[in-house]
Parts: sequence; C-alpha cells; structure tokens
Amino acid sequence: MSEDSSFLKTTVDALDTDPEVKSFIYQQVLDFNQFVTPDTVVIVLERDPSLTYIDDEEEVPMDEQYKHRIAIVLKDGESSIEAEAFSNDVFEAIKAAKDSLIARLIEIQAEMESPQDRLTAIKEARENKQVH
Repeated sequence: MSEDSSFLKTTVDALDTDPEVKSFIYQQVLDFNQFVTPDTVVIVLERDPSLTYIDDEEEVPMDEQYKHRIAIVLKDGESSIEAEAFSNDVFEAIKAAKDSLIARLIEIQAEMESPQDRLTAIKEARENKQVH
C-alpha cells in the first residue's frame, strides 16, 4: 500500500519510528480494505500499557504489565469502531488488535446480511461463482 493511497488514510502514533513496525502496520491495515469506504480513516495508536479503559471516560491500572498496548480505530464521519490488544511484542499486539477488530466487523456484517443473501452466497460459493 502506498502512503498516498486515497482510499485509506493511516495515522501511526509513536509506532512511526521503526520502519519495520511501520511496514508491518501497513500490511495489517490492508486487511480492512473490504470494510472501509474512501472516507474511512484508520488510526493505529500505542497507548499507555499500564492503564486500561473501564468505560469511555475512566482508565484503571492493569493487573498484569505489558510493554505494548495497541489500539486500532476505524473512523468514518461520525461513526467509529476500535479494538485494542496488549502484548510484550509490538507485532503480536498489532496483529491481535487487528484480528479482534476484524472479528467484530465480520459479526456486524453477518448481522446486517439477510438470510436470503447468505443462502445466495452459499449457493454461489458451492457453484464456484463469484459474488458481485
């Protein structure tokens, strides 16, 4: 993915300093392509790993200490969705946050898909046809 891609704008906070980490982030962000619009902004942040959110306004100390706390936020207009993960390995934390967010997006997509759409997709998959 080129950094000047018009369909996806990415913000990388403190993770921006290591080229290997930055490259890994761009690779992981590509997995969101099927879920985003041209206006979607993907934000990858490293938060304080010694704290975690109870709700949107209050953070509390963690029981276990990790070196990295990574949050991935998809923001489109007024809507946003995020997931975060903790790990002592920054690559594992990034991947876990991405996997968690994709799982949530798939759940939302499945809830919005009608039973008829699902049956059609299954039938076309069995017949090895592409869904448009």
